[in-house]
Amino acid sequence: MGVVAVAMAGFTVPVAAKGESTSAPSALLAEADKAKGADDGRFERLLQDAGDMALSPHDRALYDFLRGWRATWVGDYESGKRLLEGVADGSSDVVLRFRATATLINLLGVGHRYEEAYLRLARLQEMMPSIRDKRARFMGLGEASQLLSSAGQFDQAESYAREMIADPPPGETICKGVQHLLRARREGGRLDTLDPLYDEAIAACTRPGDAVFAQTMRADIAAFYLAHDRPSEAVKILTTHRDELRGLNYPVLMAEFDALLGQAYLRLGDMANARRSALSAVAVAIRDEFTDSRRSAYEVLYKVEQRLGNLDAALGYHERFMAADKAYLNDISARSLAFQMVDQQLQARKNEVEALNKQNEILRLTGTLARKEVETGRLYIFVLLMCLAVIAWIVLWLRRSQLRFMKLARRDGLTGICNREHFVDQSDRVLAYGARSDRGACLILFDLDHFKSVNDTYGHAVGDETLKRAVDVCRRALHACDVFGRLGGEEFAVLLPDCNPAQARARAEQLRLSIAATSATQSMPHLHVTASFGVASTMQCGFELHRLLVVADAALYRAKRAGRNCVTLGDTADIPDSPYLASEARG
Repeated sequence: MGVVAVAMAGFTVPVAAKGESTSAPSALLAEADKAKGADDGRFERLLQDAGDMALSPHDRALYDFLRGWRATWVGDYESGKRLLEGVADGSSDVVLRFRATATLINLLGVGHRYEEAYLRLARLQEMMPSIRDKRARFMGLGEASQLLSSAGQFDQAESYAREMIADPPPGETICKGVQHLLRARREGGRLDTLDPLYDEAIAACTRPGDAVFAQTMRADIAAFYLAHDRPSEAVKILTTHRDELRGLNYPVLMAEFDALLGQAYLRLGDMANARRSALSAVAVAIRDEFTDSRRSAYEVLYKVEQRLGNLDAALGYHERFMAADKAYLNDISARSLAFQMVDQQLQARKNEVEALNKQNEILRLTGTLARKEVETGRLYIFVLLMCLAVIAWIVLWLRRSQLRFMKLARRDGLTGICNREHFVDQSDRVLAYGARSDRGACLILFDLDHFKSVNDTYGHAVGDETLKRAVDVCRRALHACDVFGRLGGEEFAVLLPDCNPAQARARAEQLRLSIAATSATQSMPHLHVTASFGVASTMQCGFELHRLLVVADAALYRAKRAGRNCVTLGDTADIPDSPYLASEARG
């Protein structure tokens, strides 16, 4: 979602001339509807004039919709939500209800209220076949495409975007539809080439408010260049249009531009520009909200300071990167979980309706069967028991589906071990128990050496198989009480309860030898990979997982610098004592 979605929800049409205003409430509201997003001053005056008049129920609903739209535009989400819900749930005008629902979807998505947003999306999709107003339908398709893309439903998101491209309403172009299509393809990992359609769409973005969509497409194209190791082209497209973007005053998109610039400059070895761009991305990002731009900027700053030898600054930025990365991944998980929960709820409601229909049918049959003889009554009992069995089976199936989904939410989709969030939760519980019982624990942090070259040389399919083989090897060497998780990419962690540093080093050495002695894949027995290990102990760091991770990470990097394929123990020098970390630990 984001600022582009708000612009889409604006439903902007050409503004009437100032001399055309009239005193009729419906005419004033119609003019205000045209002026929003194009002439804020005129929009506010017309809305205020209409509010001072006696309004019919229809005009009152349109007035509340415009006030809700305005509140969403300026960031007053609570007022906007209240007003838009009143229109979406209470207006007698189906088109106005549809428009309010579309704007409400945008508001809820921006406010991270994903479950409510997906419920509203389901209502929007139910209404869409009956909407004949092309402008309202165009706006609804855009909001649905963006929200579905954020939930990982890329096929349907692309389908809605293509419908926008195929049939834009009068006054609109392919600009917005192509932007939604490009973003869905990039976020879904489906952007393999740059279609000339994207340049054509950018050239078509000439209407008021379309500049945001053009700049968003340029950001996606720059991200494509970075993903295909073409940082110079990414720098060129971003710097060429950055001044244009500054004039739009869209901080979220500006942060995305600057974060991409920081990554491109870092790859080019331009540390000064990489640092400046990353700092700018952090400065303009939305306060107290973790986004991908903020996460990427902290990663750039951490790597820049590390390369320049500023280890204290690097450590501070690394901690912020880890916090931002965790928050960002949690937000992605929340989106996916909310979508699945809403999907389950809708399926459950459908099943409930079907069950109620069956029960009503049973009641109808009961009245008929009551007049029949005992033999017919026995048949009725049999039918009733069969229907109850079907209902019980449906309830059991729903419960099993919920339990299966909860299990999947805790596991890494590729390797089957704990994902980052579940590993942190499990480790915190183990460390808390160790602190109470005075039993030490150790953390092993490791990643595969030169894993990027495996992906680049043999492809991601071989890279995925390499990760799975390494995990299988480690599983066989670990105990049932050990906590094993994937932190991201080729980086893994193992928490060993009731373990001292010497034992942890021996266990890490065992894992290292096992990985080195096993071929990376069954199909390529000649391909071998190694791993570097860092070990931290509660005897040095205490029972805080964050401190253990920082010390183990420092030890891991020493192992990398020592030539890789080795095990390095963390020491007291790795324990951070900066005021920043102290405040983080207290928080």
